[in-house]
Amino acid sequence: MKMKLVKVTPMALVASLMCSGAYAQVSTSIDSLTVTGIQEAPLTQTILTGKELNQSRVNTPNTAAMLLNIPGVSMYSGGGVSGLPAIHGLADDRVSTNMDGMPLLSSCPNHMNSPLSYISPSNVGSVKVITGLSPVSAGGDSLGGIVSVQSLPPVFANKGETLTQGEVGASYSSNASAIGGNLNVTAATDEFSANYTVDSVKAGNYTAGGNFKPAGNGISPSTVGASRYIATNQQLALAWQKDNHLVEFKAGYQFIPFEGYANQRMDMTKNQSEQFNLKYTGKYDWGTLEAQAYNQMVNHQMDDNTGARTSPAMPMLATSSTNGAIIKGTLPISETQLARVGTEWQGYKLNDWWPASSTGSGNQMMGPNTFENINNGTRERLALFSELEQQWSKEWMGLAGVRVEQVASNAGNVQGYNNANTVGMGMMSMSTNYLRDSTAFNAQQHKQTDYNWDLTALTRYKPDNTQNYEAGYSRKTRSPNLYERYSWSTTPMAAIMNNFVGDGNGYVGQVTLAPEVANTVSFASDWHDANKESWGFKTNPYYTYVSNYIDAACNTTCTVDKFNVLKYVNQDAQLYGLDLSGNVILGKLPQLGRFQMTGMASYTRGQNVTTGDNLYNIMPLNGKLGLVQYLGANWTNTIEGQFVAAKNNLNAVRNEIATGGYSLYNLRASYDDKKYRVNFGIENLLNKLYALPQGGAYLGQGNTMSMNGVAWGTAVAGMGRTFYVSANMKF
Repeated sequence: MKMKLVKVTPMALVASLMCSGAYAQVSTSIDSLTVTGIQEAPLTQTILTGKELNQSRVNTPNTAAMLLNIPGVSMYSGGGVSGLPAIHGLADDRVSTNMDGMPLLSSCPNHMNSPLSYISPSNVGSVKVITGLSPVSAGGDSLGGIVSVQSLPPVFANKGETLTQGEVGASYSSNASAIGGNLNVTAATDEFSANYTVDSVKAGNYTAGGNFKPAGNGISPSTVGASRYIATNQQLALAWQKDNHLVEFKAGYQFIPFEGYANQRMDMTKNQSEQFNLKYTGKYDWGTLEAQAYNQMVNHQMDDNTGARTSPAMPMLATSSTNGAIIKGTLPISETQLARVGTEWQGYKLNDWWPASSTGSGNQMMGPNTFENINNGTRERLALFSELEQQWSKEWMGLAGVRVEQVASNAGNVQGYNNANTVGMGMMSMSTNYLRDSTAFNAQQHKQTDYNWDLTALTRYKPDNTQNYEAGYSRKTRSPNLYERYSWSTTPMAAIMNNFVGDGNGYVGQVTLAPEVANTVSFASDWHDANKESWGFKTNPYYTYVSNYIDAACNTTCTVDKFNVLKYVNQDAQLYGLDLSGNVILGKLPQLGRFQMTGMASYTRGQNVTTGDNLYNIMPLNGKLGLVQYLGANWTNTIEGQFVAAKNNLNAVRNEIATGGYSLYNLRASYDDKKYRVNFGIENLLNKLYALPQGGAYLGQGNTMSMNGVAWGTAVAGMGRTFYVSANMKF
């Protein structure tokens, strides 16, 4: 397809960059079609497709866990299907995460329904992760890297033909007796495609290696309480193509009747989501146009339902609606220049309330009113972006982009469980706190409007076919979420239910929090053989300074080695570190195939500059080393070692729990041809007992409704030895 080049004067281009400020995601294939001189992807970008994607799916129902073989990426542990990606020490809302182009939000005071939980690994068609400097067109309202997950792309028949095809699969893991199944069916003509996918998983509480914890509260020794789950995701995808136009419509439905959280006070007893996504892509003489509109409705419930906890019932409910629209244009200005412009809007509404409960004598405190945690919360974003990518010479290219956003948030007045000034003996203090806190919150101006701007400027240098370099600077801004602004109760029982970092503490919001601003400088290098087949080695050192970093401080006073009530505050922070990765072909032996050595290592240091404290939940120095055997065209066998240093740089205000260093060993084998794919192996071969560095505090047993009804000091343990097998067949 021949593209017509649009002439843009330098003055007009500068005006465009100043007036619109965001970054639009355009695939490499479209870029290479429009501007032949710009073909190099970001050096810190990783794309998972094909067999590499299939390998990342193995033995996990958690889409976030598929990213763990990417240098610089780790994961905040949550439920079995709801991890939160962390990139260079920044996680959750600080990472721009989208699924099929939708930047979905967590609608839960514990962030249980994370964005990537709405797509199952079996339905993932591709994964794109940028750990370093990211173009402003890739997303806004975030500080760190980019995670973009796409579901399976539409499949069309050859012209004049029809097509029916599908895939069915099943999996089993010995630890927690986890079972899963997935189905994918497609019917298509050369212009129309219909696809349906369903994935369902079920697991019990998993067991840790060694002897994690003595028996108690109805669970066996070494069992990690509150880790079982059941989850089902379904999607119907319709697509129509004609000439240079493609229209896609996807409807997704999730139902999770139960998901345990070993590092939270409650469990998810229901998460029901309906999402609709309509997207248009068209290629014109002047360039490429993408337009997208989406909607998500969430019904979320929490309570204690593990059998291992002694807390009385405490129902917690939340509903949300998210609507959004994105328009992006890609314009080839010349054979060496490419401009991207666009706009984005998102409207988010949240209600979070806890009905009165009178079950059991311990629940007299939860009534007679409904506790309103977030009442009619709204958060609306409007963004404009523009960027220019230019090939200056054969060796040098550059990218510069600006994004501007308006973020407006608001919430209604609230009330506690009891609005009386005095109640029965023993309850006066708690009731008075509810009334005092709600009165103080309701007296404030709740509406807050932030005007944010982002900037990315980088250059790449490729002197020859064996080396690449990238260096640059970015400024990224994130406005506080609704829980950081509007959670209001200082009463311990209520505050500990507002916690999305899994540390066991309670949190109180602050309406007047300022947006976080991250200034990052990064350098990346990539050395390899000329054909990128024999060896490769990558590095990425980086430094980030975050102004107005939203950290925690004691609400009044804090006790060492206990759980406390904390409040969100603006402070300054810095993060710096280094990612390394490499691979080398060791050789080929008759009858034994080709052997490759792979390795990666990451180090991140996070510090609160204002207080001198360490940042919370920073992954310590870690690495992986693998020996891979490629036998014929279909077999891949791997011996892998995973090594993690002790976590000793602890966040004092949260009483963060130290974790010891450990090493794990895994054996994996897979057979993959055009029709069949079989995977089997052993994880944690030596059944090592270890604590998850980003797993948080263990709250899976005991009276978790009480601030210190659970003993402080135990971290969530990782999974013990696991035998797994999975099989997929295409038809």
